[in-house]
Amino acid sequence: MFREIRGLEQRRKGELRRWFQDEYFDLFYTASAAGEIQWFQLCYARDTWRERVLEWRRGRGFQHLKTKQPLHAADRDSNALVFDGAMPYVEVTEQFSQSGRGLPEGVAAFVAERIREYARPDRKFRRALATPRWLERLRQRERADARLQVLEGQQTEKSE
Repeated sequence: MFREIRGLEQRRKGELRRWFQDEYFDLFYTASAAGEIQWFQLCYARDTWRERVLEWRRGRGFQHLKTKQPLHAADRDSNALVFDGAMPYVEVTEQFSQSGRGLPEGVAAFVAERIREYARPDRKFRRALATPRWLERLRQRERADARLQVLEGQQTEKSE
């Protein structure tokens, strides 16, 4: 269950920054004065080598990130983030549904919806699927056969 980490520095006037944590997640978010979430970072598998971050920003969308592995020991605490591959959707969704209690009203539902949206984006414009080459060749052959039959039919009518 999430618990709030208090005392977070509020950087911008009119925005509320909050931080919630449990054994598996860290959730950071900012909300406008009206209460709309503007940005969040959901860090999962925290404090492990598999730790990743799902970041969402209103008007921009998603980024899936991981901590950059430092080349030098001095850079170990830099916490720089770099892009990462696919998110383990099932694992994160199940863990979040179990941990969602303890978050403010509506925040858990909002973040859960964004997780679903990231994993299964609503594509308004579906890209036309390419026709397989074997099907294109088959259709070309059928059109050519149909043309020959039409031409042969016209020649037999003329000869009669």
